[in-house]
Amino acid sequence: MGVDLTGISKKSRVVRHHTYSTNPYIKLLIKLYKFLAKRTSSGFNKVVYQRLIKSRSNRAPISLSRIAVVMKRKAVFTAKCKKAPIAVVVGDVLDDVRMARIPAMRVCALRFSKNARQSIVAAGGECLTFDQLAMIAPTGKNTYLMRGRKSGRESVRHFGASGVPGSHSKPYATNRGKETKRGRRPGQSYKRKAFRHV
Repeated sequence: MGVDLTGISKKSRVVRHHTYSTNPYIKLLIKLYKFLAKRTSSGFNKVVYQRLIKSRSNRAPISLSRIAVVMKRKAVFTAKCKKAPIAVVVGDVLDDVRMARIPAMRVCALRFSKNARQSIVAAGGECLTFDQLAMIAPTGKNTYLMRGRKSGRESVRHFGASGVPGSHSKPYATNRGKETKRGRRPGQSYKRKAFRHV
């Protein structure tokens, strides 16, 4: 007799064990941090290795203003050390035109946009690569890991049904002015969302 294996695929946890990237630089970094994760007892190297394997949509970009705000807060609450911690981003760092002046920071990232790099260098900061970081801090000492918001993508705004009562999903309709589509709203023969008193 056979055994019915129902729902086995639902129970399995899907975790990446290797990268699908064709970028040779990322492949070299994965080799480096896999070695460091095995040979050191540092959790920092393990986290960086796991994030390097992730897909591009899971390596969300982060703005300079966000890094500046977090690093300023980090510098205030941490004990006084010789050097400020290095901000580490396994992803892209982008410029923010809304922030006129940024403090001098040391930032390590996979990629810097042209304007972001100019802003950091002009402020007296430093842009580091991950191979340089491995030489400076092989165990991740005096570093601060950061990452961008994954839900900041435009495509995430369209997730879900756009016309359902209580939904805030962005519709794919080309005409945004006059409500010409027959969505789920009171004016198009649909009931209102039930109001509950709390």
